[in-house]
Amino acid sequence: MVHALEEIRRLLKPSGTMIDIHPAAETSPIEIHHDGKIELAGNLSVRQWCYDYQQADSALAEITQRGLFSVEHEFAFDSLTHYASATELRKSLKESIDKFARNTQSVEESAPQAEALAARAEELMQAAGSEAELIVREPTHISRLRPTG
Repeated sequence: MVHALEEIRRLLKPSGTMIDIHPAAETSPIEIHHDGKIELAGNLSVRQWCYDYQQADSALAEITQRGLFSVEHEFAFDSLTHYASATELRKSLKESIDKFARNTQSVEESAPQAEALAARAEELMQAAGSEAELIVREPTHISRLRPTG
């Protein structure tokens, strides 16, 4: 990641700006919203993803410490993904785990957790009725950086 950021620095105009946005290395709550209430189906955490996000944080820290970029502004927010149903959530999680898990162990430990969370979300959605919303709240960082020197 550091090499990629060095290349971005090399290619940016001196007056250019780099925007970095990536999820935080934290769990993502899966929420059911209905009748003005929020029920937690559980917290999604895939170890490999969290490791990747920590690596991104470390790479950004290294390039700013080395003076390649200065941080003009940082902000944290929750990126919300709305799902029409628990079936859609289940399918999305399975596809993401299959695509982004880097080894068999990651898949083997993440898939059962994702399935359990989707099943719990499905129970809560059925109990809440047709007006319920299923939302995954992913903590996210965004930074605006300028090349230095």
